[in-house]
Amino acid sequence: MRKALRLAVSTMALATGLALAGEAFATEGYFQHAYGLRHKALAGAGAASIEDGTGISINPAGLVGIGDQVNLGLSVFIPIRGFKSTGSATPPAANAYTGDYKSGRKFFGVPTFAYVRQLDADSALAFSIFGNGGMNTTYKANSGSNKSGPFGGGETGVDLMQMFISAAYARKFGDSFSIGVAPLFAVQRFKAYGISSFGLLSTSSGNLSNRGYSYSVGGGVRVGVLFQPSDFFSIGASYQTKMWMSKFKKYKGLFAEGGDFDIPANLQVGIALKPTDALKLMVDYRHIFYSDVEAIANRGVCTTASTRLGASDGCGFDWRDTNTIKVGLEYQWSDDLILRAGYAYTFPNPVRKRAVIFNILAPGVIQHEITGGATYRLNSNNDIDFAFMFAPKTSVTGPEINPGSGSSTGNTIKDWMYQFEFSVGWTYNFGAGSTRAR
Repeated sequence: MRKALRLAVSTMALATGLALAGEAFATEGYFQHAYGLRHKALAGAGAASIEDGTGISINPAGLVGIGDQVNLGLSVFIPIRGFKSTGSATPPAANAYTGDYKSGRKFFGVPTFAYVRQLDADSALAFSIFGNGGMNTTYKANSGSNKSGPFGGGETGVDLMQMFISAAYARKFGDSFSIGVAPLFAVQRFKAYGISSFGLLSTSSGNLSNRGYSYSVGGGVRVGVLFQPSDFFSIGASYQTKMWMSKFKKYKGLFAEGGDFDIPANLQVGIALKPTDALKLMVDYRHIFYSDVEAIANRGVCTTASTRLGASDGCGFDWRDTNTIKVGLEYQWSDDLILRAGYAYTFPNPVRKRAVIFNILAPGVIQHEITGGATYRLNSNNDIDFAFMFAPKTSVTGPEINPGSGSSTGNTIKDWMYQFEFSVGWTYNFGAGSTRAR
């Protein structure tokens, strides 16, 4: 066991270092579709079927009985995003660029780490580090005579990173019912640049743009339940509270409530059906409560003192809550190989047509995700996991609304994005290990 603990600690240290160097991205709004490799391959389904330690991020109730193990994964996330502006209005309209423009910085590394220890036949402890989603865009200044950038401030963009650290305790009652509790600690890092032209609409123009990175910390908790009356059927559910975060002090003139940027609550419920020993079907539903966070949900119109950027009811990105249906299929090809596939559909689009101007910075418009992957058992103790994700191009087109007046400039803006993700991971099963891939 000492060897196991040394391995877990070393792996955790590596994952922490990678996480602190990680960057932000957006899939379901600005959340990942999943965190662990198995669930990534299933499009994020699996609240009723947890089989490795990364399940702490979906439903901690499922940690009992999966054995002692370490999970380590790394994803390369490739979001291709941008906007198209047409019209002849003047800045801060997006027509400082004319045509279809892509954001730079297309490659991001995202780590995941989990460690699970079975205390006895009915209880387990777990620890995990994983990166959440976020917003990231980088638009170069116009190469023509007008070098002002999208909002008149040169190179323009935002960068938001979120890292979660979570512990969990799960306990089984009887043969079929489990509960799990997972407190979460989060660190956020954010910067914005090139948006100083909105200074007249801000409560603190000196804390709006080009202030470098600002940090925020806070926490919340995820609770889950799992009911498995038979080998054929199981149902699971979990709820993560809003994560109450300290304020981004350097950007108190940008985000509502003086720089407040909490992480929205979310819930997920799912069922798993296993008609044969080799085949499993999972169907999940996920809801993200973006409307509970002022900076994300408030409308992007700053026409009054109370709605100026940074004010108590300051204007924001105008996102709405999202719902996602996730379907995952898992097939045990042999004792050493499992194949997986998944599909997820998010509705409605979090970005409203009336909010396309601010969401040039955060075009989280993806609605479809197609995933796949596999687990290959090298030996009884070591499994290698693979996953990929493709999100087809999605766009939202709407009128450019002047945030200072609330009226249309006459321009039209289309925010668009498509994505790829490739992931590889390793699972080490302690003790005697496993007789088949899982």
